[in-house]
Amino acid sequence: MEKHHGCLNTKVIIDYFQEHFPALTPTLLQDLHPEIEVLPNPQEFLTDINNWVSSDVVIQMFKKARSLSQDDEIAFKIGSYAATKQKFGYVQRIITQAFGNPRLALKKIQVISDKFNRNKTVEVQFIGRCQAVVKFRYFRHIPADEDFCLFNRGILTAMPTIWHLPPGDLEERRCYFHGDDYCEYFCTWEDRSRLKKWLRSVFLPWRLLRDTIQELEKDKEILKRKYDEVHHLNLQLKEKIDQLMSLPETCMAALTAVDLKGLLQVTLNFLIRFAKLDRAGVFLLNEASNHLEIHCGVGIDPTLYEKVKDYKIPVSKVDNVIARVAINGIPVVINDVAHSRLNKGNQLIQLFQPKAFILAPISVRGKVIGVILADRMRCDPHIADIDKELVMNFAHQIAMALDSALMHRRLEISERRYRELVENAYEGIWIIDGQGIIRFANRRLREIIDEEHLEGKELSLFLRGDNSKFLATMLVQNRKGKVAQQELELQTPKGKTISVILSSVPLMEEEQYVGSFAMINDVTSMRKMERQLLQQQKMEAIGALASGWARNFNDILINILILNGLVLADLKPTGPGYNDLKQIEQEVTKGAELIDQLLSFGQRHFSLKPVDLNLLIDKIIKLLRFSHKQMRIHYRPGPQVPAAEVDQGQIEQVLVNVLLMGRPRGAKVQEVAISTEEVVLDEEFCQPYNRLPGPYVYIAFNFPQLVVNAELQGKIFEPFVVSEEVGSEGRPSLASVYSIIKNHQGIIEMDSEAAFGTTFHIYLPVSKKPVQTYQPRPLRFVRGSGVILLVDDEEPVRAIGARILGRLGYKVIPAATGMQAIAIVQERREEIDLVVLDMVMPGLSGRETFYRLREIDPEIKVLLYSAHSMDEDVHLMMEKGALGFIQKPYRIAALSQKIAAMLGGGKTVKPEVIDAEDAGTQPENALRDEWSAVSGQ
Repeated sequence: MEKHHGCLNTKVIIDYFQEHFPALTPTLLQDLHPEIEVLPNPQEFLTDINNWVSSDVVIQMFKKARSLSQDDEIAFKIGSYAATKQKFGYVQRIITQAFGNPRLALKKIQVISDKFNRNKTVEVQFIGRCQAVVKFRYFRHIPADEDFCLFNRGILTAMPTIWHLPPGDLEERRCYFHGDDYCEYFCTWEDRSRLKKWLRSVFLPWRLLRDTIQELEKDKEILKRKYDEVHHLNLQLKEKIDQLMSLPETCMAALTAVDLKGLLQVTLNFLIRFAKLDRAGVFLLNEASNHLEIHCGVGIDPTLYEKVKDYKIPVSKVDNVIARVAINGIPVVINDVAHSRLNKGNQLIQLFQPKAFILAPISVRGKVIGVILADRMRCDPHIADIDKELVMNFAHQIAMALDSALMHRRLEISERRYRELVENAYEGIWIIDGQGIIRFANRRLREIIDEEHLEGKELSLFLRGDNSKFLATMLVQNRKGKVAQQELELQTPKGKTISVILSSVPLMEEEQYVGSFAMINDVTSMRKMERQLLQQQKMEAIGALASGWARNFNDILINILILNGLVLADLKPTGPGYNDLKQIEQEVTKGAELIDQLLSFGQRHFSLKPVDLNLLIDKIIKLLRFSHKQMRIHYRPGPQVPAAEVDQGQIEQVLVNVLLMGRPRGAKVQEVAISTEEVVLDEEFCQPYNRLPGPYVYIAFNFPQLVVNAELQGKIFEPFVVSEEVGSEGRPSLASVYSIIKNHQGIIEMDSEAAFGTTFHIYLPVSKKPVQTYQPRPLRFVRGSGVILLVDDEEPVRAIGARILGRLGYKVIPAATGMQAIAIVQERREEIDLVVLDMVMPGLSGRETFYRLREIDPEIKVLLYSAHSMDEDVHLMMEKGALGFIQKPYRIAALSQKIAAMLGGGKTVKPEVIDAEDAGTQPENALRDEWSAVSGQ
């Protein structure tokens, strides 16, 4: 900071206050300016006219003077005081007196002003015998205040008193502090008589000579004192330089120390050498026990050190001076132990008998972690302030060294933990350099890529096709300082493809790209699960569509089959067209089987019951050996395989379709290996298929001669897939197989390799119920009488059903909708004996119609029928009063027995289910025989 004012100005202010307000002088010198507050003795500095200060200091002193004195004209009075008391330096006084009068002095006012101010120029515009015009031009870049103007006016007004004249008059014509460019003063004073001028010219030289000699004597004493002070300071400076030079040496030596004890030993040796101490030791805080323990000592007799090496001081022992230093962090110097108030019975004082000692805290980040203890034993043991400062500096050096050692230790621990975290992270991690070379790879990454040694290898070795472009794009983003994320496929050295999500972060040094840090998350299993879920959703959508078509087509086939049967019933086997009608019947039966497969896509509930799969597979194998003699089936049933909860007809379809699918093209003999066993699937295996863990029956079909290509493996269970392996002539599609197993809450998988062929893995939930033996009962037509309300939305089915029921002896009331059926029951409830109700109808469904009918007549008899097997709705409706259920397409005999049981003799009939299976396998002309019985032929 520039200094523009000599301390002659501040000295005048201080002298004025000491004379007029002595009690306020200390307050005047407080909080002046940072450049003054750092001085050891501000008053001494501000009263030395050889020193200079900034304008800010002078401005602040005038403001404080005005505030303390409560006088707005204090600056003017101080200026007058300066001139009247001649508070100039002796040179300035000699000059002003030598000029003889104000006129001559004003001619040299610029020279005089420059001796104690550099913030303005002074110009005498006009000067006469007893008057003058003076201009003060302040430099605009230097801070100024109106107090400067008052101060100068006071000096100019009182200046004539220097020559023993009365004070002059002053008129301020312009003022810089009121907006003018400068301050202009018009000064007037009295003239001296001729006699006084002659006497002054005679005696003035002698007076000046006397004052000069006095001032020179004073300067001589000042110079001598200053020389002694400078010499003493030089000695202190040299000692201080030596001490300061010891600090870098101490630091360098401390850095070479390999352990804590070595570090303290080196530091204390330097301390006693440069501080001229005799002995030194270090106490460090044991935070666990809250004790100070001695860790090192130098200059100490080994015998004494052995006695105190286990010496401990509780930090809470406040009457111990070492503990107090550790508590409050304030250094302590005891220059006369013998006459101090210390406890002379202390073990350390008794053993070491110090004459003077110093204690300095070792602090790290504001926390005391130890104490340095050093002493002197010589005749003049006094420990000076400079020694105290040096010991404090050494304590600071020890603190920094200890902190550095602790930080290094923490860094080692942190690095070890970081490496452990990185090595054991679930994600793979690599660090690559700017050329794409792997510099670090953790354990997980080595597992993912299945390569033990990755360091030093290029990333390009593990990328194929577009994945190389994707990674290159990510690294371009990294070079721009951006984080990048991308899903890639890595290729292992063994050819396996791994799906990963890669997140790459740039590594920058001095804003330059030096490499990338990446985390690699293996999502191969997740992607497999997603594909399976997508396949499941796709099959559900196709199933819903296929089921809708199949229901409509099933109704058409039912009508054709029944009408065909009615015509056959009227013909003899030798009659014209009989064989053609039988061929139609066979073709319709094939169509019905196809419809059953389509319905399996949308069917969620089957007629489930415990089935011994070993017996069922054995049954299918016997049938196929007769029809497909080229098949060589090797069957290995597992021992004590439990029953599975399945729909037997659906599972038979699965077994047949899988076996026929595996027939190799062009092979004379088809090799098939089938095995079964009970397995327990865990949650990890079941999760991708959304199945519950637990016991399952496992069926394996192995076709060693069949290999399915990789492209087909991913869509083999999709419908309409045609290839040499599946869906071609003679080979069924596996879409229905997949749907049936899925609807049974089972799992089906397929894998195919050239060395082992193709294997289908089927898992079906184990049943908790025992297997029930089934004895088919003979079916006969039963004629009856009564009124039946037939409810079906399909007009052809409704018409044919009415025709059949009519031949069985019943009167039929047809209804096309649920609402129509409700209206008929409301009108003719007393007349209706039974309601035959279709479950699947548009608008009001069969379920809703049933509950509405029960509201009208709680005792009404209802027989449910549907193309689907029984589901939860059917079971619930039977619990609520429905008497039975029959599945389409039904045999006429089964229908006749069911209706007769419900209406016979008014007896209470237990509800039972008769489905298509109840008819069993009918002989070729069974339908004709049955219908003949009904029609009386």
